[in-house]
Amino acid sequence: MSQQDRRKHPRYLLHLPVKLHRGEQELNAQVINASAGGCLLQMAEALAPGEVLEASLPQLKLPRTRLIVVRCSSTPTGYMVAMYFEATLADDAAIRHLSGDQLAFDKPPVVH
Repeated sequence: MSQQDRRKHPRYLLHLPVKLHRGEQELNAQVINASAGGCLLQMAEALAPGEVLEASLPQLKLPRTRLIVVRCSSTPTGYMVAMYFEATLADDAAIRHLSGDQLAFDKPPVVH
């Protein structure tokens, strides 16, 4: 069974800027894909699994919420960080609309 088949929510390709907050520190990232339960970010800084940050994603109709780091891997252009939304689920219809219904699968994202 593929990872996509095990997911609770469909994951869609996106390219949205997001600002994460680690206390008073602000970090810039790019949402690569997202679902109602979490997202994959591309960013310049590594984050530790279990680390908790805050962000607001108005494009996904998600108010300021806490995100928890699941994993972080190095890429030639920075880091890919998988996160899940602690409590509030993003709006699946908003994600689908922003992605143009472009589903993300188990293939690694193309990094530019």
